[in-house]
Amino acid sequence: MLVPLLLATVIIAFYMAGPAAGQDDYILGPEDEIEIKVWDHEDLTRKLRVGLDGRISYPFVGEVQAQGRTVLELQKDLERRLADGYLIDPNVSITVTEYKSQKFFVIGNVRQPGTYPLTRSIRVLEAIALAGGIGSGYGRNQGGGSTAVIVRPRGGARPDQPMLPGKSRNAENIKVSLTAAYAGDQSQNIEIKSGDTIFVPLEVVYVTGQVKRPGRYPYEPNMTVLMAVTTAEGFTDKAAPKKTFIIREQSAGKAKIRVDLNQPVKPGDTIVVPESWF
Repeated sequence: MLVPLLLATVIIAFYMAGPAAGQDDYILGPEDEIEIKVWDHEDLTRKLRVGLDGRISYPFVGEVQAQGRTVLELQKDLERRLADGYLIDPNVSITVTEYKSQKFFVIGNVRQPGTYPLTRSIRVLEAIALAGGIGSGYGRNQGGGSTAVIVRPRGGARPDQPMLPGKSRNAENIKVSLTAAYAGDQSQNIEIKSGDTIFVPLEVVYVTGQVKRPGRYPYEPNMTVLMAVTTAEGFTDKAAPKKTFIIREQSAGKAKIRVDLNQPVKPGDTIVVPESWF
């Protein structure tokens, strides 16, 4: 996980470099707060909040539509309006001081779950990096991080709270292979939209039956049945290792699969070690 952690560090540093980075392309919406300045006209400095109707009110020009426009588009529009009989060659600057309308959520097995402003175009890996990267599972090894689910509200809705996968008919669930995305597959490094919830599950395997410490354990890449059993402190004296099987969720439902101990497991698998009768 060294590469993802380094990527997270670099991305966070870039993202936090300053408010001007990428603000020009931010699409304004209701309740966003902006500061407008006109060079050499301090009396025209204003902090304004975009109204619920999507408009702002500014000296000389009156009501102006802000919702649905980028910061740069609004800036150019104000320059044009002020130049129309009020100021000579006005130079307007706009800074977003509070992001309210464009946001996304990152939840699950990340280090800093929460709500993040969507200040520019970003993709899922960058979004996870902003949340501190993949979490540390149970404090042992990295428990998870090979998949994520993007919960995307339908119809352009913008929820105030994160949405869990499969909990709403008004949302699309997009499964993402983070392993492929980290390897450079841009089809999996999906662009984030306002209102998206990125859910990173804590990937686990369950070990039950004749093992010394039954329970659930963080899944690790390339984990085998034997590795999982070893994590559960090994077989008991009553175990029948050769009869071990896996219960696995498949599209048609749960399947019982006989396995050998060197067979790889998948996240969510339940490994069952039966008791020997001899």
